[in-house]
Amino acid sequence: MRIYLSKTRYYTVHIQPDLFGQTVIVRSWGGRHNRLGGMVTEPYQPGRLRQIHRERVAHGYAVAY
Repeated sequence: MRIYLSKTRYYTVHIQPDLFGQTVIVRSWGGRHNRLGGMVTEPYQPGRLRQIHRERVAHGYAVAY
């Protein structure tokens, strides 16, 4: 699991199997001081985690874990 934090927001990414045995990427995000947020699941693709990391850093998030 990778956790990204900004001053007011969080973003998490982790890999897990779904109910059908396929590997998926689960991304979730939200506010650190409210209950607003969301989640999306997408099929695992090589290189996608690197792309997500670059996007989060470009948007001002810092890697917390």
